[in-house]
Amino acid sequence: MLSSSIPEVQYLLDRQAILDCVNRYARGIDRHDDDMIISVYHPDGIDEHGVFDGHPVEFAKWANEFHSENTFSHTHNITTHNCEIDGDTAHAESYCLYALRRRNKKTVILGGGRYIDKLTKENGEWRIKLRKLYIDWRAEADATIFDTPNGYPEGAWDRSDVSYQRPLTRRSQD
Repeated sequence: MLSSSIPEVQYLLDRQAILDCVNRYARGIDRHDDDMIISVYHPDGIDEHGVFDGHPVEFAKWANEFHSENTFSHTHNITTHNCEIDGDTAHAESYCLYALRRRNKKTVILGGGRYIDKLTKENGEWRIKLRKLYIDWRAEADATIFDTPNGYPEGAWDRSDVSYQRPLTRRSQD
């Protein structure tokens, strides 16, 4: 991990590392990537997520099973991010907009919430110690507007998704 002896630079490095952690969570959830989800928490971290209250490994399993059983596709988008850093402890509030398309492809759940996080820096790495999810609003709507347009590929819920491709290459030309 990067570090600096200049306090202002260290603050910026820490703040970016915390935001990267929060964003990595959203990507892990949307790709159903257990390892990525688990990587944002310290091993003794806790996620209070609606009916779920527990440790990272169990949370990743619970979240991915929920999404697999109940949704056809989903996205979690981190928007406003506030962060207060005090040494090796930080408190963050990250707004999230989400869309969950039900398996029937006829209904979509749209919502907004906030992740309230306590993060700590251990061994030079920022990770979540405690996360609390608050849902501020939620609505169900007709999902037919979310059909994938002709000619556009759909993503995958595993490491076959194009976002993991290195190097990124063009699709086959006929």
